[in-house]
Amino acid sequence: AGAHQTSASSQELSRLAISFNNLVGKFKV
Repeated sequence: AGAHQTSASSQELSRLAISFNNLVGKFKV
């Protein structure tokens, strides 16, 4: 269960990072 939880958190973090990058990109333009 621990490993699965970590994997889910990692995916969530990467998704947030992508969304954040998109936001920053919009602000830069």
